[in-house]
Formats: sequence, C-alpha cells, structure tokens
Amino acid sequence: MVSINPKLKYLQGQLDALEKNQQELENQIGTLLPSQILERNALENQLYIIFDNIEKEKQEIQKEQKKCRDKLVQKKFDELIEILQPAESLRAQIQQIYQNTLLHWPVKVKQNVDDVQSIVNELNKIAQGSLTYSALDEFIANLFHEISDDNVVNDLTQWGQEYCQSRDWLSLYKQIQESQNKRLENAQPAIFITITRSDEASTQSQDGETYYQLESWLIEDIDTYQTKKTGFYSLLAAGCQDNIPCLLENLLQNITRLLNGFITEQLKHCQGCENYPQIHVFLPIELMHLGVDAWSLDPTSKPPEYLGHDYLVFIHCGNRYDGTYRKEPSWRKIWKRQQALLQDFVLNVFIAVHDSDINNLRDILDDYVKPESADSKVVGLYVTDVPIDVKRLLEDVLDVGLPISIWCRKDLPDKSHKTQIEDLLKASYLGDLPTKVKEKRHETRKTKNTEVNHIGHHLSLLWDDPHFYPPKSA
Repeated sequence: MVSINPKLKYLQGQLDALEKNQQELENQIGTLLPSQILERNALENQLYIIFDNIEKEKQEIQKEQKKCRDKLVQKKFDELIEILQPAESLRAQIQQIYQNTLLHWPVKVKQNVDDVQSIVNELNKIAQGSLTYSALDEFIANLFHEISDDNVVNDLTQWGQEYCQSRDWLSLYKQIQESQNKRLENAQPAIFITITRSDEASTQSQDGETYYQLESWLIEDIDTYQTKKTGFYSLLAAGCQDNIPCLLENLLQNITRLLNGFITEQLKHCQGCENYPQIHVFLPIELMHLGVDAWSLDPTSKPPEYLGHDYLVFIHCGNRYDGTYRKEPSWRKIWKRQQALLQDFVLNVFIAVHDSDINNLRDILDDYVKPESADSKVVGLYVTDVPIDVKRLLEDVLDVGLPISIWCRKDLPDKSHKTQIEDLLKASYLGDLPTKVKEKRHETRKTKNTEVNHIGHHLSLLWDDPHFYPPKSA
C-alpha cells in the first residue's frame, strides 16, 4: 500500500474541503424557492467552479500517487540491483540467466548487456500481456533456482518478502519450466556457429597471419526464430577466452570441446525435446573447404564419433550474410524458385559440374541458371570430382546467386564417388536432400564404410536460405 506523504495529505485535505463546500451549496440550492432564480444562478455558478476545482485536485492527487508508486517501484528495482551488482563472481551466470529469460519473450530488447542495471531496465521494457508474471519475475525465479551463493539468496529472499509477498519463486520457476518443456517437446532447435575473419586482429598481428573469431547461439525453435527473430541466446560470452580472435589452427584444436559444450547446453535447456538440434555453420568463403560434418565429437570412441553422424549439418557462406552481397536479389529469386520444386528429384534441378569446368564455370552457370527466367528450374549444382579450388567454385556460385551446392571433399578409388553422389541425388527429392545427406553420413558409423570407399565421410552441403541469418546479422 502506498504511504501518504505530506503533499498527498495536503491535497487530500483540499479535496475534502471542496467536496464539503459542494455538499453545502447543493443543500442551499435545494432549499430555494422556484421564484429565487437569481440566487439559484449565483449558487450554481459557485458550484460549477467547485466542480472544476475538485477535478483539478483529483488530477493532482493521481499525479502524486503515481509519483509515490513510481518511487516505490524504483526503490524495489534499486534494491534488487544493489543485491546483484556487487556479485562480480556471478556476473557471467547472471548474464546467462538473463539470456535464458529472453528466450521466452517475443520482443526485441538488447541481448548482450554488461551490468545488472541494464538487465533490469531491459526486462522492464517487456509487456506482461495476459500472463500472471512479468519477464522480470521470470528472471528472479531463474535466479532463485540457479544461484547458489547463500548471501545473495538470503538477500533476494528478504527483498521478495518486502516487495512481492504473494510470490513463491520456486513454484513460479517450476510452472514456467513445465510450460516451456511442453512447448519445446516438438520444437526444432538449432545451434548456429559463425567463424568470421577478424580484420582488426589480423592487421595488428606481428606474424601477418589471418585471425578468426568464433561465435555461437542456441536457437530454441527454428520456426519461432524465423518468424519472430526471438528465442535465441549466445552460447559464448562476449570477450571470453573462446570468443577471442585466434589462428584457425588454434580454433580448430578446440572445436571438439566447444561442440560438446554447445550440445550439452542445448540438452540442458531443451529437456524433453524430441528432435536433435540442427547444426548451421557460417564460414567465410576462404574456409568453405572445411569438413564441418567431420568435426569430431569423441575421437577416442571406436569407431570415432563425428558431428554429421547424428546431426543435420549445413554450411553457409558467411559472405552472403554480411550485408555487402550484391547478388542478393538473384539469390532470393532462385531460393523462391527452389521452394516450388521441393518435390522434384535433385538431378532434375541441379546441374553437374566437373573440376575441369572451373575456368568456364561462370559461363556455364549463366547459360543454365537464369534467375529472371520462369522457364529455368536450376537451383543448385553438384561437382563430380573434388574441386581443386573450393573458394573459386564458391565465388562463381555466389556470383550467379545459386543457394545450394553439394560436392565431395575427396575422390574415391575407381571414381566411385561419382557413382555414389549421382545415386544419392537420383533417389532424393530436393526437399529431402539435407536428410538424405545426413543418412549417408550416418552410414559411416559402420566399420565397413571407410574413408576410402564411402562418400558419407566427405560430403559438403551448402544450403543458403536468404531468410536464415545468424542472430548478429539478423
């Protein structure tokens, strides 16, 4: 209950006096005879003035009451900030709890904030809607569940008793989690990984080497992310050791540890989800040769466990998503064409390219792709032999706007890679191609399917959806 301050007490006294005068005037008017017209008019004029003054006093009282409420609310927030701000050792955990909270709210607020005051301010921007709790309430409930520092927990408990007496925070946490688990049961999560060239670090390096920076996000549900651009949070804190630009060889040395950490975080967050997360890796054009699907998850297992065994792995050319891609209109038109051809066999909508065609590839693509033509059905290409220069290949693919390409990273003996890739494309509808590629990769778990005889070890799939930007670009 809002306490009465001196000004509010004074205003209320003024209002009481005006209402008393009103009553007295109304009583006087009631005693007048019909013939006392002048007296009635005079009293009614006084009454109108009193009505006007009463309305003004009520407005002043409402303003002062709002000030009192705002002060109380601000005091509530200030004390919450005072509890959390000094907890420097919990800073990263509090930021992660904030990002976890934002996953469930379809609004755009700042994702990466460095201090508790900014976190509270951002959460307060989110409208509660028809829910029985606010975004800040959810954040506090998550704090009670996640924070183990006794001093912080005790201070939060006292704070809650003073300002939110009816709220059971752990029950609220359980209620939210049950609701989210049910909602996420059939969701399609994803892990986005971007590797970008760090021009600043590369320029400053003494050795003239190129430095790269890795970032990653958990996407709670792909459909929600694409339609609302919400439901995601960073898996790497800005400025942490794994986020610092480094040489590519150092980055790749840590990739197994990082992948396992990302997947563990996804499992923890999406408990009960029936779908494996898709893995989307955005690479600069000079790194498109990397065998992302062959990144190891457990090099000690027999046979080794690779990322592509259980996960749909897509590679994307980051150069398309940096805001400078001039052929974006062609890219979007061909992708729209692709959406109408999902039930066509891949071989009917792809063109075959040989490595010997590399010098004439742009001419070949111009002849067949034709983004402006309603008659063309070409939406992708496949390479029959291992491209000697993947960067050169992708430059021509980007130049014409083709969104999809598939190639083998290693030629097999007796040219069996040609037969295997064509058999794969013959048997695949366009819409099923990512799943069919994943099945080929999964077949390599069998010991008989070795790197020498099976293309599942070596397939790269470029799948550039123009509506599927990583969070930073979006």
